[in-house]
Amino acid sequence: MRQNSSEGWTRIIRSSVSAEKVAFKKHSVLRMRQRAISVEEFKEAMAHAEIIQFYDDDRPFPSALVLGFTTSGRPLHAVVALDEKNEQIWIITLYEPSVENWNAEFKERRE
Repeated sequence: MRQNSSEGWTRIIRSSVSAEKVAFKKHSVLRMRQRAISVEEFKEAMAHAEIIQFYDDDRPFPSALVLGFTTSGRPLHAVVALDEKNEQIWIITLYEPSVENWNAEFKERRE
């Protein structure tokens, strides 16, 4: 898969979440607790994932910043790394973007 294929990435993210092929880095679990983000909210948001930015040079796996919304409308950003060999995704961090740092659609950083 081309590393910067938004359609391919979103398909893999959605199918990985659906098949429960998701690994959470220790950092992401800590941040989820601190930010009161549940696994269910994460799943809801990733069901409608949209790629905001690619980080093709990340190691050991390429990653992307993903935007999704929970069923209650809460925006969530996740940095997701794609481990194609093991057919799973890694959640590096997860947070609720603020309008102070992001535009109204949460897709572009404010200067």
